[in-house]
Amino acid sequence: MKDVSIEDKLFYFERNFFTLDGLFVVEIENQTDFETALKIDLMVWQKFLNIILGRIKRYLSIKSDSIKDLVEILSFRWSCEGWEYEIVKNEEKEADIEIKKCPYKAMMDRNEERHHLISQICKKICIPLYKSAIESFNPKIQLKRDKFMGLGDNICQFHFKLI
Repeated sequence: MKDVSIEDKLFYFERNFFTLDGLFVVEIENQTDFETALKIDLMVWQKFLNIILGRIKRYLSIKSDSIKDLVEILSFRWSCEGWEYEIVKNEEKEADIEIKKCPYKAMMDRNEERHHLISQICKKICIPLYKSAIESFNPKIQLKRDKFMGLGDNICQFHFKLI
């Protein structure tokens, strides 16, 4: 058996993770229709993101569910996946994060045949996905988003507030 380095594994899983995500939706769409594919994709991602966030929380030995903990967990995930973002504010009761580059949008940008679907994917997947994930993480954290790259803005904005 060939020994593989950590870099080899990162290359393998990073490339295939995003490819699998895209192919999953396309194949469901081919078997059904775009709306059904989005509904199924959202259901899968809602469960998957909760699993991911829980695993990161355990991996980082985070014991509570504060806004600062949430920011640490999200920034770990986003850094691993190659997002570019800035934590503008990170306080006990409030946090702001600006996304400058999203690998999922970048993947869609590379596929010209799917450009016209980006706004629908943003509205029907990304927006409800994070709303659901934050509610599951801590129902006392409110998520407000006013800017979305998938809808034409230059950043995606995440504003978290303890209610």
